[in-house]
Amino acid sequence: MTNHWKTFAAVGLAASLTAFAGSAAADDDKVYTLRYQVSHPSNQAYATKNGEGFRKLVEEMSDGRIKFEVYDAGALVSVTGMLEAVDQGVLDISQSWGGFYSGDIPEADVEVGLPLAWQEPWEAYDAYFNRGLKDVIEEAYESRFNVKWFPAIISLNYGIALREPIESLEDLKGKKIRAVGVYGELMQKLGASPVVVPGAELYTALQLGTIDGMVYGPAAIHEQDLQGFVKSMILSPNLNTGVGHWVVNRDTWESLPEDLQEVIEFAAYYGNLAQTMNYSAVETEGVGTIKAAGVTPVELSEADRAKMNAVALELWNEIATRSELAAKGVEIVKQQQKDYGELD
Repeated sequence: MTNHWKTFAAVGLAASLTAFAGSAAADDDKVYTLRYQVSHPSNQAYATKNGEGFRKLVEEMSDGRIKFEVYDAGALVSVTGMLEAVDQGVLDISQSWGGFYSGDIPEADVEVGLPLAWQEPWEAYDAYFNRGLKDVIEEAYESRFNVKWFPAIISLNYGIALREPIESLEDLKGKKIRAVGVYGELMQKLGASPVVVPGAELYTALQLGTIDGMVYGPAAIHEQDLQGFVKSMILSPNLNTGVGHWVVNRDTWESLPEDLQEVIEFAAYYGNLAQTMNYSAVETEGVGTIKAAGVTPVELSEADRAKMNAVALELWNEIATRSELAAKGVEIVKQQQKDYGELD
């Protein structure tokens, strides 16, 4: 079944690419080189699967008329400064995570995935492309910044990893947990102390005991060789499958011929789905790798699940008060979960 599905997906994407290439006529022969920075360490799946996959597809579909000048996290500007850098044209395009910018974009707390909303990537896709969330988040970014925004659906198994054994949510109390954006708020509501640490600095933070744990994915833990500091990890329920983004400087975007704009849109909207499946495989392997390294996976009890669900819903309602667009986004997710039978 798995092999047949992979073959079907590959054939389907190849057919789409062929049809697209046949319909897109070059408007000029100019080569556009775009300054591109990613927010995550260069060996993480978000950079290698989603990012490299996106760039490769764009370069191939544009017949080399779009090229990328790639910068690692923090190389040209700080991760938290990437959105402003794109707005000002210092970067042409950034690949990042909305949680870094929720101070400027309150709707980013919905963008990245409300806690416990989406267990699987298809749920995020449904919310964005079938239920109108894409339009909401697009307006949130593009009405405030000089950018063109695209969602980057991931496939996280977003869990809570700790230096010590953990059996219940009670064990989180007082722990210093690295968590970004809305997930920091979730940790605080569960009695932990959220700490903001850049991904590239997690090894040192764990080594020195600056943090007691982190909200992270298994693949990222393995890719950054952090499993030696982790004893246990809450993997069930999945906090969220995760959604990042690409933002393109609006002036850069408008300077591109229409056919090249179509290439980027295709790579972001449809090509990204192939990279999401690739991410799923990497994340599953990551679970196996950290388990083999001695990390104990933890599944919360029904009582703890009920507690976390109640805390998460309380947080959803708070996020909805932060802007009209945030309220629209939260309502879309709520209705989706009602339709799925997951919310009364």
